Amino acid sequence: MQPEKEIVIVGGGYAGVHVAQKLDRLVGGKDAKITLINDGPSHVLLTDLHEVAGNRIRPEAVEIPLERVFSGTSVRVVNDSIIKIDPENHVLSSARAEYHYDYAILACGSEPAYYGIPGMQENAFTLWSLEDALEIKRQVSEMFRQARSEPDAVKRQELLTFVVGGGGFTGVEMVGELVEWLPDLCREHEISPHEVHVILVEALPTILPNLRPSLRERAMAFMKRKGVTVLTNSPITEVSEDHITLKSGTILKTRTLIWTGGVQTKSNVKELGFSCGHRGRILVNECMQTEKYPDVYAIGDNALFVNENGELPALVEAGLQGADFVAKAIASAIHGKPQGKFKPKLHGVMVSIGSHYAVADIGGVPLWGFPAMAMKHLVNLHYLFGVGKLWLTVRYLREEFLNERGGLSGLYRHLNVKTSMFWLVILRLFLGYQWLASGIEKVQAGFLVSGDKLVSGSSLVPMGPGTPAWYSAFMEKVVFPHALLFQRMITLGELALGIAFIFGLFTVLAALGSIFMNINFMLSGTGNIWFLVASIPMLGGAGRAFGLDYYVIPYLQALLCRSRRGSASEVRKAADV
Repeated sequence: MQPEKEIVIVGGGYAGVHVAQKLDRLVGGKDAKITLINDGPSHVLLTDLHEVAGNRIRPEAVEIPLERVFSGTSVRVVNDSIIKIDPENHVLSSARAEYHYDYAILACGSEPAYYGIPGMQENAFTLWSLEDALEIKRQVSEMFRQARSEPDAVKRQELLTFVVGGGGFTGVEMVGELVEWLPDLCREHEISPHEVHVILVEALPTILPNLRPSLRERAMAFMKRKGVTVLTNSPITEVSEDHITLKSGTILKTRTLIWTGGVQTKSNVKELGFSCGHRGRILVNECMQTEKYPDVYAIGDNALFVNENGELPALVEAGLQGADFVAKAIASAIHGKPQGKFKPKLHGVMVSIGSHYAVADIGGVPLWGFPAMAMKHLVNLHYLFGVGKLWLTVRYLREEFLNERGGLSGLYRHLNVKTSMFWLVILRLFLGYQWLASGIEKVQAGFLVSGDKLVSGSSLVPMGPGTPAWYSAFMEKVVFPHALLFQRMITLGELALGIAFIFGLFTVLAALGSIFMNINFMLSGTGNIWFLVASIPMLGGAGRAFGLDYYVIPYLQALLCRSRRGSASEVRKAADV
């Protein structure tokens, strides 16, 4: 039996997380030990940072704890920063530890590129980390706060002018968030919207160069309708604290320049000693292996893969496809099989401009407006479900649609109205009494001992004339042949629901059970719609007032938290070995 191989992944971004999950399924716990090294505890959703910067979603919405992602897997998560690699001896080094490997995967990501523009790095805000997004959010709010009390008209205009440098995906999405958020700030600070200016500056002749012309025009038209000034063929040549200078000599007075004009491989990656190409990206072959070292792979933004179609762009989909290939290639190598060649196939790109509009090119099909926005949400949900299953998809839906500035902001304001839980107690006790009385009635009628109650004239749940045909068929073919079993399930279920509602124990689960049983009774033609309606408010946790849920639910939550902390400490102990 071959000894387990050591696989070390550097970077917990899109590509790093995906390759770790794929390897865990293919070889984890059986043929290999997998270690994921990241310089932070979370996987940050970089493609959603503009929504944090524009105050649409909370900062927590873009952070995914790596320990939770890999809980229950064979992947060991280590919080560390790699500063050196010795490919001859198969060792990765940080300031505090060494990591030996049989296969190394570099997925270190990228950082903003400033192109040597004077003053850019010192005076511009970037959007490539959660800290960047929060800094932009603070800056925009602060500019409005200062402008509110600024008597000088020139300085006031300077404060209320917001410039985004770079007309690519990130720049256009940042503009979209600004034009949605700024009206709220105007109302809050009593500033006329006509005083606020948003300018998008692009060095190329057009914005969004990766999209077809018709979609660019739609994006441009939408932004102009929102009052955005778009300047193309306008390279920035210098940046100062209170203005930027364009190649044409035009000076834009502003205190806020958000730079999204390009990215490059992280500077520490360049120092690892591998052959690099355009913007410092590590050169890889057709198997995503680095030059000279076939046991070191590079994926994601820090990899430069070139084929007959040119350079593979630094897109999330490209990174995920590269990660998928490398995981399969390493698994094949471990099992003594040929690795094959990487053949990427990108399916399209999507750009949101605020929370209600987007443009997209999916498989050669142009989309705009609601269809494009819907597709973007579906793609995001597909990715998040793959990473964190249901809890991440629910969190995404809540943040995107049920927050104050999400897609259903009006609904949010109504849902967010709070009232005393006490008034639901009366309804909860009434509902519990009804279920308990119904269950006791069935016990007295012999539902637990005689199997003829569902099919006899004395049945308490007969089929009425309005019963759907499919439900009648279900009753006749499934329920009636096993009548005693279903009688006991119904009777015991009603007794359990009654007790749960009266004592306020696991009320949410009881509410779901009540809704399910009422729907079945209504399908049979005997249900009471008001019992169904009364069950729905119980989903709000009515047992937390004058009920056992007040004590039980917090206890279970604390127990779950302790369990998670325990697994987290095990990960940290493993990292220190």
